[in-house]
Amino acid sequence: MWHELKISKVEKIEKCVAEYQIWMHTVLPYGKLRIKIYEDQDRTYTGITDVRVRRKIDGEFEGGVGYGKSIEEALEDTINWFLQVVESDYPANNQPDGLTEDDIEYVEYSDF
Repeated sequence: MWHELKISKVEKIEKCVAEYQIWMHTVLPYGKLRIKIYEDQDRTYTGITDVRVRRKIDGEFEGGVGYGKSIEEALEDTINWFLQVVESDYPANNQPDGLTEDDIEYVEYSDF
C-alpha cells in the first residue's frame, strides 16, 4: 500500500480522501466553503478550508486547519476551528450579518 512507500527525497505522501461543501449562509458572504481532507502515511487526517479569514490581530489571512484520527474527526475539527476564529475576531453581536467580502479570501483554485 502507499502508506509504506519509501522513496528517496520524498519526505511525506498525502492522499486527498474527501472533499466537502459546507454551507453557512449566516456566516459567509457567499454562503459556502470547501474542506479537503488528506490522509498521511501515518494514517492521520488533516482538513483544510478554501476560505481564509482576515485576522484582527495582524490583518493577515489565515486558512482553517483541523486534525483527527478519522475523516469525520478532521472534518469536525476543521469546521470548529473555522467557527472559533470567526467568533473570536468577528463576534455575532458585532457583525450580526456575518463576514463581509473584505473579511475573507478564497484560496486560488489551483492551490486548493
